[in-house]
Amino acid sequence: MKNNKKLTLILAMAIVVVIVVVMFFRLANSKNVNEGDVSLSKTQSVVLEHNLQVDYPQSPKAVVKYYAELSQCMYESGNSEKDISDLAVQSRKLLDDELVAQQSDEEYLAALKKTINTFAADKRRIVSFTVSASTDVNYYNSSGGDEMASLYCIYTLQKGSLNYSDNEEYILRKDGDGHWKILGWQSAIDKNGSNGSNQ
Repeated sequence: MKNNKKLTLILAMAIVVVIVVVMFFRLANSKNVNEGDVSLSKTQSVVLEHNLQVDYPQSPKAVVKYYAELSQCMYESGNSEKDISDLAVQSRKLLDDELVAQQSDEEYLAALKKTINTFAADKRRIVSFTVSASTDVNYYNSSGGDEMASLYCIYTLQKGSLNYSDNEEYILRKDGDGHWKILGWQSAIDKNGSNGSNQ
């Protein structure tokens, strides 16, 4: 009888120990996952949290807003080569096929890196941006019957200790899948600038 009690007690203690060990490992793994989430850079979050094949922005405003987010990340310091490449790939998914056809992926990436280096040399970065209200989006049809939209995005940039604004007008066209794609953009101050020029 005494042996049975001892055996029962040992088994009960073993079960408690197993439960404690399992709970400890679950908490440790949960903490590691959370720490991994926190350690994602802004660039990684902006790219990874948007699967454009599954959840493409539904409106011209949403497309320009996301493009502006990507642009802001592009000119931040501390990006790795992979970050810049990921940003380039993601941003090109928002562009109209006609605009994409003007440069190969390699040419686009090279031009982007050159602009990033210019920003870094000038100590410039995008501090914030404001996209036109939905009610300020201008919808119209092109002469060829394409659905078009235009709207503005005001970028606040910093150069050294000086802040200044750059007001860009974006032109978008709806593609065959019903997605709004950026066909071009130009400075609202000088509308004679070339469409699709980098910021």
